Amino acid sequence: MIAFLSGKIAALTDEAVILEVNGVGYEVLMPPSVLTALRCGEPLTLYTYLAHREDAMVLYGFTNQQEKALFLNLISVSGIGPKTALTILSVLPLEEFYRAILHDDVRLLSTVPGIGQKTAQRLILELQTRIRKEVAETPLARGGRQTGARVNEDAVAALVALGYPPGPAGKAVQEVESKQPQIALKDLIKEALKLLASERK
Repeated sequence: MIAFLSGKIAALTDEAVILEVNGVGYEVLMPPSVLTALRCGEPLTLYTYLAHREDAMVLYGFTNQQEKALFLNLISVSGIGPKTALTILSVLPLEEFYRAILHDDVRLLSTVPGIGQKTAQRLILELQTRIRKEVAETPLARGGRQTGARVNEDAVAALVALGYPPGPAGKAVQEVESKQPQIALKDLIKEALKLLASERK
């Protein structure tokens, strides 16, 4: 298994980057939105997933671990192949995708080309429980806390989009919210970031 590649961009196509690593060129398929930001000759490190097909072995690449993890979650959903997963990653930022799954937003998911209403519902059905578990969602008090629940989920989604793993992000949000139950979303994210930064020291 190839976990990551680090080299220089030798060429770009509509679907892939050709990454030169120690004299060997690797063709790596990536989300189109990421490819448009790349330039030939630049150094690049990619976290990769090697897919075995009947007729070929295909490398998929991502600029961070969070995108790779989401890609693996997506292709585990019945009916979602690697190409569709790359399209989802290209169209929806991580934060928006997590929010759509957590909030049953079929409309937003359906804006992705190739994702109809039934597929969007399947994504929510198969990923929501997993994502809620990953972000360690806070057990909120019963009654009158829907707004608080949404703030909690949005804060975790924002931290995940910034590159923090869902588990630690969820725990940081939970700790901040337990001390300041009525804290605004912007401040919740800011305080959770401080907490995560202090834990890294």
